[in-house]
Amino acid sequence: MSPLLLGVGAALGWGVGDYAGALSSRRIGVLWTSLGMQVIGTLLYAVALAAVGQFPVVTSAAVPWAIALAVVGAGALFLFYKALALGPIAVVSPVAASYAAVTVILVVVFLGERLSLGQMLAIAVTFVGIVLASSDVRRVLHTLGRPLPGIRLAFLATLGFGMYGAMLAAAAREHDGLELVLIARVASAVLLAAAVLATRSALPSDRRPATLLLVIIVGVFDTAANVSYVLGVEAWFASIVATGSGLYPVVPVFLAIAFLGERLVANQYLGIVITLAGLVALGLGT
Repeated sequence: MSPLLLGVGAALGWGVGDYAGALSSRRIGVLWTSLGMQVIGTLLYAVALAAVGQFPVVTSAAVPWAIALAVVGAGALFLFYKALALGPIAVVSPVAASYAAVTVILVVVFLGERLSLGQMLAIAVTFVGIVLASSDVRRVLHTLGRPLPGIRLAFLATLGFGMYGAMLAAAAREHDGLELVLIARVASAVLLAAAVLATRSALPSDRRPATLLLVIIVGVFDTAANVSYVLGVEAWFASIVATGSGLYPVVPVFLAIAFLGERLVANQYLGIVITLAGLVALGLGT
């Protein structure tokens, strides 16, 4: 499979996972949703690896990378949710949508990837399309000049997500990607369990099967997204894969249209067209 398509696959997984995660968080909170999806996703991932005979050999050398990925990933996610809580969402969302640009810059600078002029132009076009497709320009303009309490956290979250993508690409050059994902998931689950204990968070009162299903969906799709991303960066330039994964903020937009009856504004339609054009050009250029 094309590494670019693996990047798009990661975007779909993260997008669906975040959408289900948002619904679950409204019912049982962010912390319990995060812990539940990590535990469930890790267990199902381990079972799947064993079932297909691909269970990796865990090495001590990969553990520091996995722990670093767990810390950076969990920290970025916390900052992102906090930024959304402070708002305005119309500005926070497009800022976070630019995380893939951070990954591309980091891998080009620190991993020595070299892109052609055509690839760089296609990546730039794709990023412009993603930002347009994931935001309402009218709302963004309406908030300009006003205090934006969540914007600094949004930039920090974007930097964290971008660092996560670059770190995963760097680690995958030295270690088995499937091993990295497995250890990182375990480390994340341990960190989140420690957070639950430290905050003495009470067990969720909502234990309906539908809520559990949402948590399972988050765990499955988020884990699958990480696997798709790491397989992509193992096979080709991380900058190309990261660009494909940058579609992730657009996925919840489509899900909101399909299940919540929301409508797109004009610039979002334009953004989708530009994004698709950029991805097609990037695919042809690789």
